[in-house]
Amino acid sequence: MAQGTVKWFNAEKGFGFIEVD
Repeated sequence: MAQGTVKWFNAEKGFGFIEVD
């Protein structure tokens, strides 16, 4: 899984955006 800062996560849909360092 990609590592970085999670900007937001939608638990209902099961995905989110990750800001890579």
